[in-house]
Amino acid sequence: MNAEIVLLVVSSIVLVSYLFDMFSHRTRLPSVVLLILSGLLLRLISDWTGFVIPYLGYVLAPLGTIGLILIVLEAGLDLELNLEKTRLINRTFLSSLAGLLLCLFAVGGLYKSLFGAPLRVCLINALPLAVISGAIAISGARQLSAGRLEFVVYESSFSEVLGILLFNFLLGKGTFGPGAFVSFAVEILLTVVVSLFLSLGLTALVERVNHQVKYLPLFALLLLLYAAATLLRYSPLILVLVFGLFLNNITLFIRGNMRKYFDLERIGVEVRQFRSVISETTFVIKTFFFVLLGYSADIPRLLDREALAIVLPVMLLFYASRALPLRLLLPKPPASALTYVAPRGLMTILLFMSIPAGLRIDIIPESVLLWTVLLSSLVMTWGVIKHAGQEDPEPVMARQEVPEPYDDGTPAEE
Repeated sequence: MNAEIVLLVVSSIVLVSYLFDMFSHRTRLPSVVLLILSGLLLRLISDWTGFVIPYLGYVLAPLGTIGLILIVLEAGLDLELNLEKTRLINRTFLSSLAGLLLCLFAVGGLYKSLFGAPLRVCLINALPLAVISGAIAISGARQLSAGRLEFVVYESSFSEVLGILLFNFLLGKGTFGPGAFVSFAVEILLTVVVSLFLSLGLTALVERVNHQVKYLPLFALLLLLYAAATLLRYSPLILVLVFGLFLNNITLFIRGNMRKYFDLERIGVEVRQFRSVISETTFVIKTFFFVLLGYSADIPRLLDREALAIVLPVMLLFYASRALPLRLLLPKPPASALTYVAPRGLMTILLFMSIPAGLRIDIIPESVLLWTVLLSSLVMTWGVIKHAGQEDPEPVMARQEVPEPYDDGTPAEE
């Protein structure tokens, strides 16, 4: 194909995605839905013209993995850890963990009854559908009150990280005895400790490197550590999340005499610039991933009755499993509104693509995933429109005034 045509198509996709993002803020329709539909339209045009995008199978998985790393890193850079948010963090963690487990066992039980596969295989295939997409949930919940939006930010971030940890556990452990849980807990603890030391070293690089190009090499180093940890069968996304949390909450980790070796004010400036680079890179990666995902779909199989017969009960199960913990943890108005904010997205697709061939239930149509992403996004849109403008009767989740992230607490000089 002519190079100019490739540039024309690529630049047009980015610009159209940007317009979709602006359009979604007004219509509350997630841009992901529009991107997938654009991919489907591109597939129809491709079938009509006879042109096929080459090497799609080789591009989609790495592109999604990079998108996953970016999303987790962006979530870490958005999360603030302080005593004022302890109640919020506890509630969002419990909500995400309870919702994840309830949905996992409910959908896994459904798969067990439908397909008769072993329980472990059913749970592995059900897990991708139990994880909330932070990227879609956060963008869709911006029309809700500040407290509800903050709840969604923390809850969806916890859901993605817990989902990946549980997925690695199910893949790596053939049995579920006490020894398996103990070894898994020790593995996570060691990974967190190592991640803290690596994050300290990466933070030193952020501060001390004076070259005009520093953020993309830093991200490349993070990708290198991610790939090495994956090959060693550790949980690499813990490193990515810890690094993001470390940067955004630097004053919690660098204390006492350690502050002699770090310029917290300069790190704060660097982190804000790094967050901007990561945010724009995430936007581009997600754009091409979801467009190519829509393009890769087999359009005739989207209307397969077998796929719809699985999608509808699965969606009922994961909304029911979400409503229960929310009703126990929150007052009724925010619980009712947040029940609808449970979209599935990039994490669902990537986890499903990561299932080894020997553990995948081949009877499940792949169009189930695409339908789940589309329908859950539409349900969220309807729920947000229904509850937009509502305020909580009491500030159970409202934002509280906290110090600036890089304020070391010392009084300003007169």
